Formats: sequence, structure tokens, C-alpha cells
Amino acid sequence: MKRLSVLLMLLALISPASAADIDLTKMSKTMLFAVVLDIRSRPEQYLGKSVRMSGKFAIIQGVDAQGQPDPDKIFYNCVIPGAQSSLEFNVAGELYYPEDFPDLESTITVEGVYEKYEDNGKVYYRVGQSEIDF
Repeated sequence: MKRLSVLLMLLALISPASAADIDLTKMSKTMLFAVVLDIRSRPEQYLGKSVRMSGKFAIIQGVDAQGQPDPDKIFYNCVIPGAQSSLEFNVAGELYYPEDFPDLESTITVEGVYEKYEDNGKVYYRVGQSEIDF
């Protein structure tokens, strides 16, 4: 009986009903580094999977077709310290930078579905339609 209750407790911890497919917030540094590297190396394998991550809020200024900075293109990133990398995300709803976002380098948690998108004829990947907590 004791084994069954321990097993049920473990199952509750690893498979809650609303859990992300890939929860980077619960991984050791080694696993986190490996999984983020794999996401960045083989992005097509992760399309459609829900991803949860925590890190520091950052932005990247986009450019137009001529390579010039485009003030209308701001790409949001979650810099994941343990992974020594970042993943781009897109937020759900009508939010505007900077008024609706945390300060740069603030700790954030982001959850959304990994997706592909195109910009200036190039294909990129991000955690799309995300919820952001800060």
C-alpha cells in the first residue's frame, strides 16, 4: 500500500492535467542545457508542443528587408541562465512594449506552444501565443 501511495504522489508531481509538454522550469541545469540545445538544433521536432520556461526578459530589435532597424519589430526573448541560451516568444493578446512588459532582465515565466513563423522571407521559431508572468 505504501508503494502505491508513493507512486501516486510521483505521478501527481510529473503529470498534472495542465502541465506543459516541455517544462524547462523543473529541469536540472544539465537537462535544461541539453533540451534547449536540442530545441534550437532540431526545432521542427518541437512544433506544436507546449513549452514552459523561466528566465530573464530581453528584447531583440528586428530589421527590415534592407537590414535597417525596424522600430515596429521587437522580438521578445526569455534568457534561460542554466541553458546559457534563450528562446524567443510571442505573447497572446494585445500587449505593447514597453508599457505592458516588465523591465529588461526581470525574471519572467512564459508558457505557450512552439511554432514556426516567417519574417522577411526567413523562417524562425518561437514559443507562440504565450502567457507571461512577471
